Amino acid sequence: MQYREKPGDRGLVRLFGPAVANHNLTLSGVRKRAGKALDRFDRYVRLELESQGVALPPAVDLVSCPNCELALGSEHPQSDTILAWMSGNVKLAKRFKEVEVLYELIRAAEQPDAGLPDEICFHIGVTSAGPVAYFAVHLCETPA
Repeated sequence: MQYREKPGDRGLVRLFGPAVANHNLTLSGVRKRAGKALDRFDRYVRLELESQGVALPPAVDLVSCPNCELALGSEHPQSDTILAWMSGNVKLAKRFKEVEVLYELIRAAEQPDAGLPDEICFHIGVTSAGPVAYFAVHLCETPA
């Protein structure tokens, strides 16, 4: 049977590769893609923070919540420097979202009947031992 492209397939093929066209997209494939995206994000953030003179440890926790902008989720001795780097950083926000969407796909596939409450946010911890991605409760200030 020959594959016929459907609306939206181009984006999926770009994101997941030829597995979509071959009807072979699996949860393990999404997990693998998410892990690679997390590793790329980690390398990017480490290089950027190093260029700003920010030291690890302690870890840097970046968090995204519904209706909130990307934020620093924990205290760090160089918080001011980190926040200045984050401010208006479209590249950072885009790369963070790429990882977040993949982990949301995994979560949705693993827990199809469970919605994601508004107080649950996505975190990426950049630690001296490597990156950590997780969902957790986080209260942030909503923009005015």
